[in-house]
Amino acid sequence: MNLPSSTALSPDEIDRLAERLDANDHPDALSLEGVDGLFCALIASPSQVPPGAYLPVILGEPPEGGVAFADEEDAQATMSLLMKYWNSIIADAERESVHLPYVYEVAPGELPGREWAYGFMTGVDLAPDGWGELFDDEDENDLFVIPLMAGDGDPEWPQEPVTPDLQDDVLKSMAVGFARAYRHFRRRPPADAAAAYDRAVDARAVAEVETFRRSDPKVGRNDLCPCGSGRKFKKCCASPAP
Repeated sequence: MNLPSSTALSPDEIDRLAERLDANDHPDALSLEGVDGLFCALIASPSQVPPGAYLPVILGEPPEGGVAFADEEDAQATMSLLMKYWNSIIADAERESVHLPYVYEVAPGELPGREWAYGFMTGVDLAPDGWGELFDDEDENDLFVIPLMAGDGDPEWPQEPVTPDLQDDVLKSMAVGFARAYRHFRRRPPADAAAAYDRAVDARAVAEVETFRRSDPKVGRNDLCPCGSGRKFKKCCASPAP
């Protein structure tokens, strides 16, 4: 595998990517925490998911609507940072070091990594081949924490108080779960030659994906809803269904 000579993002680059993603006010857009989880699942998966399928997930646009950016400069800068972030995760996995999930701080008594786990399971749904048998493996306790964190499975989990030790255990389990899944699928023989792919090549394709623009101006969450209701967008069509 030929990775770029420099795959690590600087703290400034990580901050810029996080800010660009947070600036997207689409209600379904992913934060950098969610993108980290999504990329981990896609990188671990033996099946290739093209950028045209996962970029709409990141930006909160329906696949049939294309990928939207503010302008060409915004598109190029964001795609470049996403590509570099993707390759940094690969570099961690290839060196057999543990990739630490990028998660936001949470209040005492809350579990960190909910958005990361949601992003990961979204990636699993985009490339489901092989994941079922892995999640059913009773020896993969660390991996099973991820769907629990994403809201799947036991709705009462965790039943014990959320202590700092439990917070640390959850983050460790998610990191170990990704590492084990990556190694598992790397050892698994592909069903055919097309199933094996260079994950770094896939990341480079991100920079080459066609830039789509919105046919209509982007509607801010505080703007009047375009449906004509007279209410703000965030209180109308952007509001999740009850």
